[in-house]
Amino acid sequence: MKIPLWSRLRLAPRIALVIVGGLLAVKAVDEVMPLVIRPPQIMFFDRDWLLDNLHDIRDRSVAVPAAERSVALQDLPVRRWLDIEPLNTRPEFPHTSRTGAFAELHLQIADTLGLAPQDVLLMADDLDDPEYSPRPLVVILPPLPTVMTDVLDDRRSNMLSSDLRIAFHIGSGGWLLVTPRSDGQETVRMIRNMLLPISVVLIIGLLSIWVARGIVRPLDDLAAAAEKLGRNRELSLVGDFNAPELRAIGETFNAMQLRLKQFVDDRLQMIAAISHDLRTPLTRLRLFAEYVPDQEQRRQVLSDIKDMEAMVSATLTYASNQLKDEARSDVDLGSLLISLCDTAADAGCRVVYDGPDHARLSCRPVAIRRVFANLIDNGCKFGSEVRVTLRDGPDTIAITIADDGPGIPVAQREEAFRPFTRLETSRNRETGGTGLGLTIASDVILAHGGVIELGDAPAGGLLVTVMLPKAR
Repeated sequence: MKIPLWSRLRLAPRIALVIVGGLLAVKAVDEVMPLVIRPPQIMFFDRDWLLDNLHDIRDRSVAVPAAERSVALQDLPVRRWLDIEPLNTRPEFPHTSRTGAFAELHLQIADTLGLAPQDVLLMADDLDDPEYSPRPLVVILPPLPTVMTDVLDDRRSNMLSSDLRIAFHIGSGGWLLVTPRSDGQETVRMIRNMLLPISVVLIIGLLSIWVARGIVRPLDDLAAAAEKLGRNRELSLVGDFNAPELRAIGETFNAMQLRLKQFVDDRLQMIAAISHDLRTPLTRLRLFAEYVPDQEQRRQVLSDIKDMEAMVSATLTYASNQLKDEARSDVDLGSLLISLCDTAADAGCRVVYDGPDHARLSCRPVAIRRVFANLIDNGCKFGSEVRVTLRDGPDTIAITIADDGPGIPVAQREEAFRPFTRLETSRNRETGGTGLGLTIASDVILAHGGVIELGDAPAGGLLVTVMLPKAR
């Protein structure tokens, strides 16, 4: 929902307006509730009137048999104001009026009825906010005159209760319970009292969620854009946010992306140009090497040229980003790994595959093949045996490549993914490599939305774990 001029407001006035709006909404609900649900009645009883009627009620009850007591009490005029219920046993409600004006009333009732204080029970609660009482309110006044404005305020002389109950013994185990006459709205008012705090929480909660979503959604967009930029090295511009502060952050983030993308592209283009230009002199060197008379020297020179060509090829692949630009298609990853393991075994490496023969995955085929070919080849170079395991889950496919080589220390595992990093310091192609294998693997796996981690293999070597989501 768009509100005029809302997008021009900064966050501070927005929060202030929401707080004020919430308070006004709560106040409106509080004002409307009494119009929808009638407030409780207020009954004013004169103390002497109440004592006289309680005396008449007891006399009428004692004068008739217990079986006829209910009928005899129906005709009393006081039934307009009081409900009278005959009981066979002592009521269960507690006697609460022990001090103050109600305590004096309790003793006056017992004296008027000619009963011992323990034969009279009086319960009267003291409600702080009479407006929210579910039951009718009763105000027992001392002998008139009195001031109307003091009726609800003067609790020392005037007795106010929302739950007045008077019970007294009438002999033969019988009791009478006298209460103010109900208007039948107690349940509705109790529901109202529960709805009031619930409505307050809902109003404030909904307004808070609305404002919070307006702040959090742009931050989520920024996080998603930063994640995409980190995975694919491609621009992911964020939209026009509705708050001036967030709009400024978005514009700054977009400008940062453009500068960062330009910076990275310039460096990669320079690396790609150098690597491409090296191919021509390498070709000439290969031709010249054929004329080296010493066979051992010729073999060494050709091996060095081959290593340089491999480094140039790997650098061009990394710099050109061509593996990430490849179109996706469905690949049988199980068959692909079995094929790579067979190829490595034919080359003389002991490779064991453990997993299903088929596992479908939507991916970039050439890029994924290169990743696992490099990982298996690394295991063969540094170990004598490699175990490839595939587990096909409902949402992800997990692949592990474990070897029995020297492994990589924990402190160097993060560094292993950096470009042109060789943890093995020799220049031997058989062990040193180009320093781009794990870097390319990490870039490809991250571009697929997956995860690649290095750990310790059960045999003491390196364990490479790759997690690839099935749907991306």
